[in-house]
Amino acid sequence: MSEKYRTTRRVYLKGATAAGVAGLTGLSTSAGARQGGAIQMGSILPITGNLSAYGSGMQKAVNIAVQDVNDAGGPLDRQINVTNTDSQTQPSRAIQQYNTLVNEQNIIGFVGAASSGVSVPLAQNVAADQVMQMSNASTSPALSEIGYNEDESIKYFGRTAPNDAQQGIVMGRILSDDQYIGADRAAFLFVDNPYGQGLAERAREQFQGETVGMVGYSQRASDYTSTLDSLFQNDPDAIGFIGYPGNGRTILNQWNNGGYGGEWVLSEGLNSTEFLSGLSNITSGMYLASPDPEETQGRTTFEEKMGDQAGTLFAPHAYDGLFLQALAMETAGEASGTAIAQNIRSVSQEGETVTVGEFQRAKDLLANGEDINYQGASSPVNLNEALEPLNQFAILQVQDDGSTEVLETIPRSFFQGRLGGGSGGTTTTTQG
Repeated sequence: MSEKYRTTRRVYLKGATAAGVAGLTGLSTSAGARQGGAIQMGSILPITGNLSAYGSGMQKAVNIAVQDVNDAGGPLDRQINVTNTDSQTQPSRAIQQYNTLVNEQNIIGFVGAASSGVSVPLAQNVAADQVMQMSNASTSPALSEIGYNEDESIKYFGRTAPNDAQQGIVMGRILSDDQYIGADRAAFLFVDNPYGQGLAERAREQFQGETVGMVGYSQRASDYTSTLDSLFQNDPDAIGFIGYPGNGRTILNQWNNGGYGGEWVLSEGLNSTEFLSGLSNITSGMYLASPDPEETQGRTTFEEKMGDQAGTLFAPHAYDGLFLQALAMETAGEASGTAIAQNIRSVSQEGETVTVGEFQRAKDLLANGEDINYQGASSPVNLNEALEPLNQFAILQVQDDGSTEVLETIPRSFFQGRLGGGSGGTTTTTQG
C-alpha cells in the first residue's frame, strides 16, 4: 500500500460523515474519537523472532503505562485503548501490522519497534499517516533523520532509547585517549545490520588515529576465521567490536586461539554478565562503552509494577514511550498524532517533575498552567530536537572474574551539540 493511499484515506476518514463512510472499516473508532470515545493506540514489539526474549516484557510495560494513565482518567478524560501486535522481529511483518493498526484501528500513535532494522521502514511512513512512533529500543543514528513531514517542521518519530552516536563518541574516545588504549591504527568489526553499521561508522568518525579496516560479519556464520584475517590484515593496534553475545563468543574464542593480538573496545551490546564472565580469561582488560542513565524516583515504582519481568531489556523505555505520548496529548488538549509530535518534547524538559504512575499529578499541574518535566522509568528522558534522549555514559573495564569496573562517567552535558545531523551536533544492547 502506498504512502499516498494511506494519507488520502486517513484524511478521508477524519473528514467524512458517518453516513458517507458507513461501509469502511474503522468507522466506529473514528466516530468515537470525535465524540470523546477511546483513544486508539498500539504497540509493535517482538513477541516472537530473534528478540522474543524481550518482547513480552516490553509489551507488559506498555500495558502498565496504559493502565496507569487510564486509572487517572486518561488524557483529556478519555481512555486509551491499546492494540498490541507482534513484529516477529521482521520488517515485512511489522509493516503489515502497522498498516492494520492505521487503516483498521485508526491509531494516532504507537510504541515500537525494537530493532533499528524494523523501526526504519516504519519511521519512513509515519509522517504521511500523521501517526506518532516512539521506539523503545532502536538506537541507529539514521533514525535521527527519519520521520519528518515534507517541510521538516514536524517529526513523527521519536525514541526513549539513546542514539548510538553517543556510544560512538565514547568508543572513539577509548580507542584514541592515551589514558585508555591510545591506538594509532584501529579496525572495526561490526554485526552486519543497521545497528552495527551505524555504530561502527560513528566510532570510526570519532577515532583520532588511522582506520585500517571496517569489517562486517553475518550472524548466520559459524566460523569467523576469514573475518578475523580481514580484520587484522593491516595490523591494527586496537579493535572496536560492535556485536551480540551469541556470535561474539565464537569470534573472541577464535581471535584468542588465532593469536591475532590487539586491544579491544566492546559495544554495549556485549555488556552481558554471562558473556563476559564465561570468557573472563579472554575479556579481562577489555573496555566497554555503556549507557549509564541516572536513576529516577520512578524507577523503583516501575520495577515493582513489572514484578518478575522488571529486568527486561528496554522495558522501562517502552513504558516511557507510551506515558510521554499520553502527557503530550494532555498538554496539547488534542488527541492526534500531530498533537503528540508537536508537544512530546515539551513535557520532557523544564517544569514540575512528574514520574512513573503520576498521570493525575501531571493533569492537575497542567490544569493549573504549570509546565511538567517527566522523569521516566528508563532515564530522565530529556528529549532533544530529534526527539531522543541524551544519556549519561560510563567507560568500563572488564576485571579478571568478568565483572566490570567503572573508570569514568561521562555526563549528558558532554554530548550536547555533538551528535550530528538532526540531533543537534557530530549512536542496543542486544538490539540497537
